[in-house]
Amino acid sequence: MAGLQVVVGKGTDAFAAPEIEAWVRTTLVSGRRLYEAAALEAVAMLEGRGPVPVVSTELGRWVVRRYRRGGRLAAPLLGERYLRLGVERPLREAEASAEARCRGIATPRVVAGAVYRNGPFYRADLITEFIADASDLEDTLFRVDHSDSERAEILCGVGKLVGKSAAAGIEHRDLNARNVLLERGLHGFVPLLLDLDRCRVLPPGVAGNPAPMLKRLVRSLRKHSKLTRKAIGLNEWRVLSESTVSGIG
Repeated sequence: MAGLQVVVGKGTDAFAAPEIEAWVRTTLVSGRRLYEAAALEAVAMLEGRGPVPVVSTELGRWVVRRYRRGGRLAAPLLGERYLRLGVERPLREAEASAEARCRGIATPRVVAGAVYRNGPFYRADLITEFIADASDLEDTLFRVDHSDSERAEILCGVGKLVGKSAAAGIEHRDLNARNVLLERGLHGFVPLLLDLDRCRVLPPGVAGNPAPMLKRLVRSLRKHSKLTRKAIGLNEWRVLSESTVSGIG
């Protein structure tokens, strides 16, 4: 990851881009972890797998996320801990995010991260740019009322993003309704990919397969549709599927 390399104390490694360098360094030197400091200084709280604080500095606003496990088995057993095997998640996500952006895939820029090692485990934090006036796909489709044309527009954009990502060699292995962010722009909704730490990045020029990503996303949408009792119409499914194919080209 290009940027400042910070090593603070035994077992703590961090990286940061210049615009967030001072905040990261000051926080870690004080003995605090990035997420804990952000929770105390937050100007806003987002929802995620646990609260997600937003901090403000002179150079912008930033989202600070603590890596937390999902799943029925791993989450209760390990919680925020990860085994020290291979490249740690913040570095994987920073590298995947930078490569995705280079290949034209919309995703929030990673600006900092930290790894806190303890024996065979580590905990980790990640900082990304804050995207104003945005919500994830789950909230957008199932918790906010939109017209039929707006819903079709949203799903069309998401499908194109899936297809474009595959064509660019970026395969998201955990694509779900919470891992797509919808930013409201001047000309409608702009979808962005989130949580790229488990992405498979293929060599430049090698296309991926959109089918597994679309399948995971459809499964997630069906689950949220059932939970909220807000149906996705046949035409909306068709728009999502057809736009994925068009996004490949």
